[in-house]
Amino acid sequence: MHVYLIGLLEEVRPVKRKNKKLEEMVELIDITITFSSKDNEGYLVKSTETLSYPFEMKPKFDPLKGKFIAVPHVFITTSNGNYLFPDEKMQFFTFDKDPLLQPPVSK
Repeated sequence: MHVYLIGLLEEVRPVKRKNKKLEEMVELIDITITFSSKDNEGYLVKSTETLSYPFEMKPKFDPLKGKFIAVPHVFITTSNGNYLFPDEKMQFFTFDKDPLLQPPVSK
């Protein structure tokens, strides 16, 4: 199943991590996204996620800092648990305002 994680792109940080299988250093970027919504009583709820991508995607994410972004992910359920992986093949979307905190549409 595909899902989108939606939030404010706050940071794009280059990092180096050791690939344990190949025993070599790999360049990546970590993007920090803060998700905001309201609970059933109308109180603000926030959480922050840090997602890793190949370093080559840095030029795509850098200009989007400070904007709201919807990042595509693949959600997989196995006998060992639930897993969420960024889907680099799908397009991500940007928004000027937080699409989750918009007033509800009246009928």
